[in-house]
Amino acid sequence: MPNYMTQKMSSGQCIPITYYRRQTQPHVSHDESGAFTQAAKQNYATFNHINVNQVDEGKFNRGQGVPTGGKVFGI
Repeated sequence: MPNYMTQKMSSGQCIPITYYRRQTQPHVSHDESGAFTQAAKQNYATFNHINVNQVDEGKFNRGQGVPTGGKVFGI
């Protein structure tokens, strides 16, 4: 099973979205995880027509399967 990074983004009354991206290596670098978080945060802000600073970052996870349940988006 491939390993994915996952992280949920939310903001106020907006529906939370769990983002995922395939890892390039078993141990994710800080650069890779940071780029994933920023891409997810930007996508969530754009999708919901809000400022990036209004987005609440959920817990970052690595080594996960593709998330199921709720709103999920691969970036």
